[in-house]
Amino acid sequence: RKAAPWEPRTLAALELPGAMAEASAARPSEGTGRPNRWIMFVAGQRVCPLCSFCTFFLTGMLFALVFVREAIEKSDAIFSFDAQVVRSDVDVQRYYAFRAARGEELQTGCGDEQHQARGVCEDDEQCEWSSQRCEDKQVCPHPDPKPRQSMLLYRGAPAWAGIVYEAKNGRSLLDDDMLGYIDKFERILLTTANGAVNSSGDLSPWDQDWCLKAYPAGNDGHPGKCAATLSVLNLFSMNAHGRQVTARQVAEGFTAAGPLSCLCSDADALCSVCTPEGGLKGFGGDPAHFSLDAWPADVVSCAARYAAQNADSAEQRANRTQKESMCSRTLTGSSVQDLLPVLTSLCAWKPTCQWEPPGGGFCSSTAFYRATDGDGLVEGAEKERVMSRMCDEQDLKWMGMRKSFLPASFDCQSEDKKAQFARTTFFPGGDGKDAEGENFETNYVGGMRGWFMSEQALEMQIEKESGGDLRVMLFSASTLRQQFLGILIVDMCLSITSLVLVWAYMWWTLESAFLASCAMFEILFSLPVAMSLWTVICRQQIQFFQMLTVYMILGIGADDAFILQDAWLQSRYLGGEETDGDWKTRFAWAYKRSFKAMAVTTATTCGSFLIGACSPLPQVRDFCIFAAVVVFVDWVFCETFFASAIVVNERFLKCGCGKGECCGPGCCCGLWRCCAATFCKSRYGETPPPGAPPQKRAMERWFEGPLFRVLFKGRLGFVAFWLLLIVGMCVNAGMSLRTASKANPIGKESLDVIRGAEILRGEFSLDGVPKISM
Repeated sequence: RKAAPWEPRTLAALELPGAMAEASAARPSEGTGRPNRWIMFVAGQRVCPLCSFCTFFLTGMLFALVFVREAIEKSDAIFSFDAQVVRSDVDVQRYYAFRAARGEELQTGCGDEQHQARGVCEDDEQCEWSSQRCEDKQVCPHPDPKPRQSMLLYRGAPAWAGIVYEAKNGRSLLDDDMLGYIDKFERILLTTANGAVNSSGDLSPWDQDWCLKAYPAGNDGHPGKCAATLSVLNLFSMNAHGRQVTARQVAEGFTAAGPLSCLCSDADALCSVCTPEGGLKGFGGDPAHFSLDAWPADVVSCAARYAAQNADSAEQRANRTQKESMCSRTLTGSSVQDLLPVLTSLCAWKPTCQWEPPGGGFCSSTAFYRATDGDGLVEGAEKERVMSRMCDEQDLKWMGMRKSFLPASFDCQSEDKKAQFARTTFFPGGDGKDAEGENFETNYVGGMRGWFMSEQALEMQIEKESGGDLRVMLFSASTLRQQFLGILIVDMCLSITSLVLVWAYMWWTLESAFLASCAMFEILFSLPVAMSLWTVICRQQIQFFQMLTVYMILGIGADDAFILQDAWLQSRYLGGEETDGDWKTRFAWAYKRSFKAMAVTTATTCGSFLIGACSPLPQVRDFCIFAAVVVFVDWVFCETFFASAIVVNERFLKCGCGKGECCGPGCCCGLWRCCAATFCKSRYGETPPPGAPPQKRAMERWFEGPLFRVLFKGRLGFVAFWLLLIVGMCVNAGMSLRTASKANPIGKESLDVIRGAEILRGEFSLDGVPKISM
C-alpha cells in the first residue's frame, strides 16, 4: 500500500525500479510471517501489553544490582590494576616453581592465612595486630611515641609527600636562580602551606600542626621541633649559617650518632682525631692502652658528657632483665671504647668532619628544618666544593645524597653538571594509627581551601615566576586519590559527552526519544550484566582494559538498534501478504528478518573476540572474553528489551500528526523530522502528496548516484591504489621497526601526577620511600 503523508521516509531505497521490483515480487517471502509464542511474548500479547517490556527492564536492573552488591561486599578486591604475568610461559613457570620449592609461596607464622582475622592474631602471644594486618611481635618494642614523632599512617603506610622538579627550556635545576625558586616554594609550603585551612576554616600551618617532629636525646621535657626533610636543597644548605645552626642543634641532642658527633667541627678539614696517615690518635691497636690525651680538648669534653650518660644508662640496665637491657642499648649511650672499631675504620678513609646537611651522616642534625632553620644557599667556591664532593666516588655519604635527590641521568663527568630533575620528600607526623591518616586527608588535605588546593596554587605561582623554566609536580600518598579523581572527572565528562552524542544520533535516526533512550539502556546495561557474570559466575576480577568495552559496545549496540528498527519500518512495505496489514504479523516478519542479520553479525564479532582467548597474555585474553560476553549480552537485550520497546512505542506512544507539527514525527517523538521539514527542505525533499510512495533520502540518493558511478568507473584504479597503499604501509612498518628505548608513557605528560610518576620511575629508585632517622 501507499505511505500515508505522516509516515517516515526512511524506506526510499525500497523503491525498486523495473525488473528488480518484478524479481522482488516473484521472490518467495521470508518465513511465514506468523508470530510464534516467543514473538507473541516479546510483543506483549501473552500476559499484558507491558509485561514483556517491564520483565526485560527489571532483568537488566536485577543483574546490575547483583553486580553492585558484589562490588560493595568485595570493595576494591573486585577490580585489579596489576599487570598479570604470563603463567603459560616456561620461564615464568620455572620462576614460580623455584619460589614454591624455596617455600616463598607459603607464608607461615603471623603472616599466614589463618592470622588474617584480627581475633586470631590478637589471641596469639607471638603476634600483634598493626596497620590492618597481623605481624610478628617485636622483640624490642618501641616506647609510645611522643606527639608527631611517628610518621602519620595512611591506609597502613607512611603518608609521604614527594615533590618532583623538572627544568624546562634547557635550564638546569642547579642554577642559582632555579634553586632560589625551589627554596621559595618549599619555604612557603612547609611553613604557612600557602594559607591552607582545615575543615573548620581555621588556618593550619604545616610547621605548627602537621610536620614530623624530632626530639633530642636525653631531654624528655623538650617539646620537639620539625624534623629534617629530604630535600634537594639540603645539598646546598650548609653555608656558615647552616653549619652554626646544625652545631647548636647537635649540642642540644638532635643527633643519632652519639659520641661520634663530638668529632664534627666547622672546618672543612681532616677529622681532628685522625692522623694524616689514616690512623686514630691515641690508639695503637690495643683497647687497653687507648688514651684520649692526643685528642683535642673540646672533643674530650664532649666525649666525657656522653660517657656520663653511658654510665647512667649502664646503671639503669643493671636493674633490668637481660632482654630489657639489650633493647635499651643505643648508639647515643655507647662509650668511646665501644666505638673504637668504628673510629678506626672511619679514620682509614681520611674523612672530613665538617658539619653536613641532613642525611649526610654523623655530622648532621635530625632537626635541621630548612624552611625555618636555613638562610640562603652556598654560592661560588662553596657550591663548587659541594658539586665536587657529591661526584666523588670515594665520598660515599655525599654520593648517596646525590643519588637520593638528583636523577640517575645526572652526569658528573660533564663540565656544566646540569640536572634536569630533582626531588624532595617529607612526611607529616602522627601517632602511628590509621584513623589519624583518614582525618589528615579529610579535614586538611581535601577541600577547596585545603592543603592540596593551596599547594596547587603555589605551584602555579612559582612556575609563573620562573617564566616557565621550572615545573613543580606533587606526588603524594595522601593526594593521589584527589589527583586521580580529578583525572577521572575529566574522563567521566568526556564519556558522558560521547554517550549524549550517541543518544542524540539515535534520536535523530530512530526519530523517537523513547526508542533512543531504550537503545541506550540496552547498550549501557549490557556492561553490568556482563560484569556480574564475570565476577559472580566466573569469579574473576575486572581489569582496567575491560572497562574500555563501553566505547566498543556504543557502536555495536546502536547498530543493532538501527537494524531492528529498520526491519520494523520495512515490514510496512516489504511484508506483502505475510503481514496482512496487521501489526502483529508485521512485528513477526521484522523480528525474524532482523534476528538473522543480528545473529550473524554478533556471532562473527564474538567469534573474533573469542579467538583472542587463546592468547598467552592474560590481559589480552581476559579483555577478549569479556568483550565477547558484552557483545552477546547486548544482542540478547536488543532482541528482547528493545524489540518490546518498539511495540510499546508503536502501540502507545506513536503520534498521528503530520511531519513538523507539534507532537508529530520530528518534534516530541523525533528530532530530525522537525529540523529537516523546517530548515532543510531543499536537501530533504518536499513533502510527498497523499498516497505517494516514500521518497529517497539525500544520503541514499548520493550513495546510489554520484558515489556509485565514481567507484564503478574507477574500480580498477581504486583497487590498485589501495593495494599500493597497503604494501607501502607494511614496508614502512617493517623498516621502521625498532627496539623500544624507553617505556611507554602511562598517560598524558601534561598531567602532573602522570609526569611525576614517569620521572620517578625512570630517574629515581621506587623500591621504597627514603629512610630518615629521628
